[in-house]
Amino acid sequence: MVLLEQQSDGTYLVWEVPEGKWQVLRIGYTLGDWRRVSTHSDNWEGYALDVMDAEAFKRYWKEVVEPLLDEARHFLGKTLKYLHTDSWEIEYFNWTSKMPEEFKRRRGYDLTNWLPVVAGFIVNDRVQSSRFLEDLRRTLGDLAADNHYRVFAKLAHEQGLLIHPESGGPHFTPIDAQQCLGINDIPMSEFWAMAKTHRSIDETRFFVKQPASAAHTMGRRIVAAEGFTTVGPHWQERIWDNLKPSFDQALCEGLNLLVWHAVVCSPKEMGIPGQQYFAGTHFNPNTTWWSKSHAFLAYINRCQALLQEGLFVADVLYYYGDHVPNYAQSKRTDPAGVLPGYDYDVISEEGLLTRVHVRDGKLVLPDGMSYEMLVLPPYESISLRALRKIRDLVRAGAIVVGPKPQRASGLAGFPDVDMEVRRIADELWGPDPLTSNTWRRVGKGTVVYGVPTRKVLEERGVLPDFVPHQAEHPGAIDYVHRKSTTADIYFVANKTNVAQQFMGIFRVTRRFPELWDPITGKKWVASDFAILSNQTAVPLELGPYGSVFVVFRKEVSSTPHPGKPNFPRYKTLKEINGPWTVDFDPLWGGPGRVRFDRLIDWTTSSDPRIKYYSGTAVYEADVVLTNEDLKKGALWLALGDLREIAEIYVNGISCGVVWYPPFRAEITHAVREGTNSIRIEVVNFWPNRIIGDQFLPEEKRYTRTNIRRLTRETPLMESGLFGPVRIEFTTGD
Repeated sequence: MVLLEQQSDGTYLVWEVPEGKWQVLRIGYTLGDWRRVSTHSDNWEGYALDVMDAEAFKRYWKEVVEPLLDEARHFLGKTLKYLHTDSWEIEYFNWTSKMPEEFKRRRGYDLTNWLPVVAGFIVNDRVQSSRFLEDLRRTLGDLAADNHYRVFAKLAHEQGLLIHPESGGPHFTPIDAQQCLGINDIPMSEFWAMAKTHRSIDETRFFVKQPASAAHTMGRRIVAAEGFTTVGPHWQERIWDNLKPSFDQALCEGLNLLVWHAVVCSPKEMGIPGQQYFAGTHFNPNTTWWSKSHAFLAYINRCQALLQEGLFVADVLYYYGDHVPNYAQSKRTDPAGVLPGYDYDVISEEGLLTRVHVRDGKLVLPDGMSYEMLVLPPYESISLRALRKIRDLVRAGAIVVGPKPQRASGLAGFPDVDMEVRRIADELWGPDPLTSNTWRRVGKGTVVYGVPTRKVLEERGVLPDFVPHQAEHPGAIDYVHRKSTTADIYFVANKTNVAQQFMGIFRVTRRFPELWDPITGKKWVASDFAILSNQTAVPLELGPYGSVFVVFRKEVSSTPHPGKPNFPRYKTLKEINGPWTVDFDPLWGGPGRVRFDRLIDWTTSSDPRIKYYSGTAVYEADVVLTNEDLKKGALWLALGDLREIAEIYVNGISCGVVWYPPFRAEITHAVREGTNSIRIEVVNFWPNRIIGDQFLPEEKRYTRTNIRRLTRETPLMESGLFGPVRIEFTTGD
């Protein structure tokens, strides 16, 4: 190889070509056109910042961010507490103007002789060329972390602000996702609501385990995510069987703070429902169900409040290597091989080197997180720094599970660095060829090879943290566990639309299980449970996409006497068959007051004023209750089925908003002997009215919006109260 930089003046190459066959490479760099800002306001369609150039970020901060902060000076650290940048949407990057200097400073050698490798040529040999690429990609990731996110955090902190950028991708780009997320004050990513268009598989649209692991391993209490994102649906993401299970899944992956995508500011002159972003679950005061949304928001807030308590509980810490690109992905990818029943965190090289220590045979972090063992990735290479740290942990008493490294990652220090890696690997795994089922004592610790992680946990007597015993679909029951100084808090969720009954077995003993219902806010001590040697068994019942918190706080003073069900048994007192008077608001195209002899889906009506109606319709009927009825016990009104959300009134008294089947509310405090008036305010979503407006002249339309995807051909959404509507009772038995 011959370098010809000195033979070129930028225009002409003057070179006395030696004898032989030569290929001349001219290597330069330019802007990729895909590096433009992908989604923007008018006149902001320029190139994205060079994330590897700290000076580029500082210039942007000075020219754009600082003037905004100056205008908001009174609110900094008060109303305005965090700054945010959205997900990576600029695809791949591989160069910056100071790359040669940065590469040499970080990797210790000049990259010039190796640049033909970037063009697909082999330099020296294939192994060394591949290792150069490892160094190049590692440098790209380090530059993004150090010259973009660390600079962002520093400048924000100087203003008394914190940051929660979606720094871990989540879309593919050459970064170390856990490294970037660990810089955040709040690690944040995203998850999408279910939709046929973009969330066809979770692997491309559900990214919560990643920021959760970054938070747990880097000492952050909050795990945030842009949530309920969609592209395609518009006001079509249903609450109980889409938003709730999506949120519950995110909770089980570690979420404890939802950032709703999207709440759009829509000026009055834009009409109703007004302007909306092209993506996201639309939610603002123009939403049909805004006035009744507090019930669903209360569910979200109850869950978040409990899951911000204490520390996450996991048995395994998975080191995911030092290569770039590197992502933790979703929980069910389970790189540590511990699911179901156990949980894990993923840690970056930076976290491993700076935060992990050993105490009493466990891996511990400064904020109190602890793990039974460290699991290594299935790679033959490892950074020398990481391997030295692993050796120190094992000597101090840690258990390490994984394959024996064969070489160092990257080309820096080659070939001497490989000799050092092999020497340390021989100390830990032994010099002889490895066979399966190898346990090797080193110092105070143990190195395990060829044994599944679950098997190692079991052989060490570590019981599963949670087991849905005898569940019809055990794989569809998920959980997350947090532990505070006073309580063990388990959130258990049914990921299917089929009700499930099972025995929940928890790795807690000698404490009462309390059942906390996050939908209603009610909580009670379980009446039926069994204390096992190191576990507690609690019969649980979860409805379709149902969920419950099981909280252990108070010590059991005596052996429980199982038998009484943990969940109420509802018995039908009487069914309300109608007729119903239903009032559809004429301001939104409704017919006013009509009579329903039976409950129907509005979209099946022959009257277009009902068929295409969106908004609130008020159902009214009377029911007679005797004194004997009132003595039955607690009384409830169950609406059976409806779309989408409703508020129940009895005798003019609100008994609450219901959004989850069977849409039941207690009415004991509102009923009386004799005739009782029942009023049910049922709310559907915007699409039906917008679709119906497409059949009307523009001047006669009821809605105005920038959304154009709802057309005459768009299917209508089921709407209304379907029933059966029943008065039910529960007793103290």
